[in-house]
Amino acid sequence: MQGQCYAIPTMHGGVDAIRPYVDEFIAYAKEHPEFIFLVTRIGCGIAGFKDIEMAPLFSAALDLSNVVLPKTFVDVIKK
Repeated sequence: MQGQCYAIPTMHGGVDAIRPYVDEFIAYAKEHPEFIFLVTRIGCGIAGFKDIEMAPLFSAALDLSNVVLPKTFVDVIKK
């Protein structure tokens, strides 16, 4: 957490290298329901991942009321 942002690194490896950071974020979001997290399509820009690769990492956040996932992630998760 830095200011009003929560950063998840995506440029250091594959999906398995990113997974622990996403898990940490989800745990943080659960512990802090007072914050609303607007998740972007992380990893799907300069890092070069596709929604189908990144979205499943966030499946545990789907039912959190304080986490808003991108529609493309939700669509992939709900398939």
